[in-house]
Amino acid sequence: MDKLKLSEWGERLKTGGAQMSRLVSDKVKEILQTPTPESKMVDEATLETMEEPNWGLNLRICSMINSQEFSGTEIVKAIKRKISGKNLVSQRLSLDLLEACTSNCEKVFSEVASEKVLDEMVRMIEIPQTDQGNRDRALQLIRAWGESEDLEYLPVFHQTYMSLKERSLPAPPVEDGSSFPMQYSLESYVHQEPLSPSESYPIPDTGLHGADHGTLPYNFGGVSIEEKNETLVTTRNSLELLSSILNAETEPKPIKDDLTVSLLDKCKQSQPVIQRIIESTTDDEAMLFEALNLHDELQQVILRYNELEAGIKSREQLPESSSNTGANILPAQVEPHNETKIADPPEGPPQAQPRNETRIPEGPAQVEPRKETKTADPPKGESAEFSSEKKIDERESS
Repeated sequence: MDKLKLSEWGERLKTGGAQMSRLVSDKVKEILQTPTPESKMVDEATLETMEEPNWGLNLRICSMINSQEFSGTEIVKAIKRKISGKNLVSQRLSLDLLEACTSNCEKVFSEVASEKVLDEMVRMIEIPQTDQGNRDRALQLIRAWGESEDLEYLPVFHQTYMSLKERSLPAPPVEDGSSFPMQYSLESYVHQEPLSPSESYPIPDTGLHGADHGTLPYNFGGVSIEEKNETLVTTRNSLELLSSILNAETEPKPIKDDLTVSLLDKCKQSQPVIQRIIESTTDDEAMLFEALNLHDELQQVILRYNELEAGIKSREQLPESSSNTGANILPAQVEPHNETKIADPPEGPPQAQPRNETRIPEGPAQVEPRKETKTADPPKGESAEFSSEKKIDERESS
């Protein structure tokens, strides 16, 4: 046998052996790794005994990631392990938890990209034995992320979406358990009408569905007591979480955070639902009492949010009005200065205007002061007597 071929096979065996050893090492590490608080919380949120997602717990995980009580990396790693698992329920719940975390935590997208969660989701999609609902859910997420302009700074999301459109999917099984004898493009799969998420999903519309939010999520004519209780519990969880955020001592209140807005929308959507439960409950006093209390608390927490929002808006408008007032006062302060300003003298030789004002007028006007102080002349009769007396005195003296 050719030595060159032998050396090539040897290199392949070395490479394959190294890759296999790394895979086995990673799996052993996962098995022997001590459970972390994050992994325990993810296990609790993806229990295989649960029929529906526990949105109260999911949102609590999001809140703890945002407050840095939990590591986003550890949460994403735990979710990735659940996605690669074989349990269909845990797999579906882990996808719901992943969407909740990416919708409410900014940094989780970076963790999803760095931990190669998308690769695990693609592997799950391509496995023929994957549950059809889980495959659809994963495709919806990849589609939404790949088409989002906000994630252009992470090219892996768009690249994964584009690569999926060019691949082929294993055909979905039919009712008797067999599969169609053909494969088809993922592009047609991705562009089909997406499934609507769970009715109790508290995150606002992210583009994955086009459901009419004006319609009520339940027709309470045929809803069982268990479903009503589940609705009350879900609403209670959202209410308590929103109340804890609004009543926290931190300032300013995070009323514009994605999590807060999502909880507020959930509470608003729950109001008509709780109202229907009140109207349709006639034989269960405990449920009716809980629904009435919950309806009142929903009104109070929504009112509390509106008050906080109005207070923030008023504080934002106050500096603007102050600056506008100062701008209006400024011209009024300048106006007196403009009125008292001395005009420039006209061209030509300067005239001594102030000296003309105090100058003593010439001519007859100078005689007037002398007339005012002049002694009046005696009358003519008195002058004659005075002359005669003067003559007598002169004769006597002579």
